[in-house]
Amino acid sequence: MNVYLDTNVVLDLLLARKPFDADAEQIFRLITEKQIIAHISAISYGQIGYFLEKNLTKPNCRNRLRDIQQLMETIAVNEKIIAAAIAADHTDFEDAIQFACAMEVKNLYALITGNYKNFKNKEILILTPKEFINDYNN
Repeated sequence: MNVYLDTNVVLDLLLARKPFDADAEQIFRLITEKQIIAHISAISYGQIGYFLEKNLTKPNCRNRLRDIQQLMETIAVNEKIIAAAIAADHTDFEDAIQFACAMEVKNLYALITGNYKNFKNKEILILTPKEFINDYNN
């Protein structure tokens, strides 16, 4: 099962952001156990690194980024993605990029995000982490 993770889900896990970290932990357990294949945008690494560097030493930050890179498939942000994001009807441009990246995932089950309200498009399934866990378990 292929899923796309918005940056906030990864940050929930890495920064132990309560109460969202529990659902993120369950998703990453599924990734680690190879029950699901997770995809992330290349731009997410910059955002994740920015927040991690505020809380960790540089080597620990890089180790966490390496761990994420090894667990997940990275979607490149190229001209096609940027053009789709510019043309999209999203109020937040970064979310438009995330959505365009998710659309590149073959056999995508869902885009998983803590910012559900920012993704109004119905072309793909949009789930919160909790909704995804419930869906997966049923």
